[in-house]
Amino acid sequence: MYKSIEEITLNTWPAEQSVLLNGWVLRTAAGYTKRANSVNPLYGAESSLPDLTDQIKRAEQYYIDAGLKPVFKITPYIQPANLDEVLANRGYTIVEPSSVRVLDMEGLALTDDLRYSIQVQENLTEEWLNTFTDLAELSDVNRDSLTRMLSASYLQQGYVLLFKDGVPTACGLGVLQNGYIGLFDIITSSDYRRQGMAEQLLLTLLHWGKAQGATTAFLQVVQANAGASALYDKLGFKEIYQYWYRVVGN
Repeated sequence: MYKSIEEITLNTWPAEQSVLLNGWVLRTAAGYTKRANSVNPLYGAESSLPDLTDQIKRAEQYYIDAGLKPVFKITPYIQPANLDEVLANRGYTIVEPSSVRVLDMEGLALTDDLRYSIQVQENLTEEWLNTFTDLAELSDVNRDSLTRMLSASYLQQGYVLLFKDGVPTACGLGVLQNGYIGLFDIITSSDYRRQGMAEQLLLTLLHWGKAQGATTAFLQVVQANAGASALYDKLGFKEIYQYWYRVVGN
């Protein structure tokens, strides 16, 4: 039912390169984020797949040749359905169990508490990049990868920055496609958490997306991030499915 969300996430969080392998989408982006550097086995009818072990080996070799560790994203929509079990038997372990959540924005809460100044811009700026780099502690290599990924997208984007006393202390990104707004890179400075910044930032970004025609918001959150999950619950996001990654050696 929600496989279309998975398809949209492939576009709203772009990889630098995507290769098809008998229906599987193999994505790479110089190793920045598992989301953009993993096998997405969304397609390929089970009856038409080649020998599954051979298929896995081909995917593994692709990532090895790219200088990356093979990673498989496991959702309720994987094909074939027994892939997760087969990967487990090959020594792959589960990392980063995550929740996909959606919000119907028809009844979106108002941004009544405007304690902080906020700006939303539709183009990637050095100020946003510098803020996210500092808050997420990105390496120069990952910053360059992120810049290339976001700059190459032709989807409408909203880059939000929140300021306290003129200093950017939180930021986030919204990407629009087909009536959906996907939320990414939501982060608040560790020195300023639990002060209502993330909530005001998210509501501002959601209202921006709604003004651009989005009717539904979606996001992905690691299940271990209890603080973020609690905030998303408060805003009305509902879980629609879970996913995880399979990697070797963890």
